[in-house]
Amino acid sequence: MTNRKVSVFLFLFISMVFIIPFASSCGKGGNASAVGYNTQLEILNLSPDLQPVNLYIDFLQQGTTSYFYPTSSGYFYLNSIDTPIQIRSANFTTKNLFNIDSVLLANHKYSLFITGLQADTTYILTRDDFTATPEQGFGKVRFINASWPATNLNVLANNTIAFSNIAYTAVSPYVQIPAGNYNFQITTTIAPNVVLSTPTLSTSTTIQDGRLYTLYSYGIINRTDTSAFGAALITNR
Repeated sequence: MTNRKVSVFLFLFISMVFIIPFASSCGKGGNASAVGYNTQLEILNLSPDLQPVNLYIDFLQQGTTSYFYPTSSGYFYLNSIDTPIQIRSANFTTKNLFNIDSVLLANHKYSLFITGLQADTTYILTRDDFTATPEQGFGKVRFINASWPATNLNVLANNTIAFSNIAYTAVSPYVQIPAGNYNFQITTTIAPNVVLSTPTLSTSTTIQDGRLYTLYSYGIINRTDTSAFGAALITNR
């Protein structure tokens, strides 16, 4: 009887030695899929008439958040970087608007700008952490032209040209500028003396030391309703 008890005890002990690490590794694996990628995405629905959209990865909706014009989601961590990555209508979830062709990499930050009108929706996907840190006393800014119709734009920073002749859906390189307060003004290249209205962009925008920013335009030029032209600034790093 004693030998039998010893045998049972040894069996249970050996089983626990093998089962516990396996179960532990499975639990860690589940967490690692969300945290280990360390990939962040920001979604900006800048299409005036597209209505809200949802993000799908590997055919599964990511969370319950829908993305509305023209609000930025802010960065959030992805649970998966599998493909396909899709943007679908929030009102008609079976309607796929487009696939994102680029492969997202672990340990990086991205921004997805959705622009155009319903009939010709397109997107701009940027990697936001590839450029070098600004020198001490400087920040870096880039410009994305995501406003409609397809018109080349200029950007002035405190009355000095910072970006020139940026085409629709184009992404400028990051430009290093001294940290401080700036009045950013946007004009069309064909009418450089006429400043486009940018009610959502403060007349005094602070560029901080060591930070990276993206300035972007959206909306429809010469409209005065909720689809009116606008611009905003987001912090990338």
